[in-house]
Amino acid sequence: MKEVNDLLSETNSHVIREVLDSGGVIVGIKAEGFAGVLIEDQKLTDSLAKKVEKEAGVKGFISTDELPKYGLNKQDKRNIEEAFGVKEGDVVILVADQREKAEKAIQIIEAEIAKRKE
Repeated sequence: MKEVNDLLSETNSHVIREVLDSGGVIVGIKAEGFAGVLIEDQKLTDSLAKKVEKEAGVKGFISTDELPKYGLNKQDKRNIEEAFGVKEGDVVILVADQREKAEKAIQIIEAEIAKRKE
């Protein structure tokens, strides 16, 4: 898990700005070999979103597969991928919220991805 507040401190994303301005954090993980999965498997994405909302109180997550979107541009995406050392086939999953909630959501996402890869 890595915090990327500095990386996105100048973003035009209202979602990210709102979290940072309220003292929150943006944390993420690299999911190796998981590129496209969250886009292609809507059932998994919906299930994961419901789980992080129920268990961590977080409204959702953003994957680099979706970008540019949500006010995050191509350069933001490149910066994120570079910071996480993304290779072809990898994706970065980000959560923006208050620290405790964001970190818990990332842990839930990591566990679900690990189960999926088994």
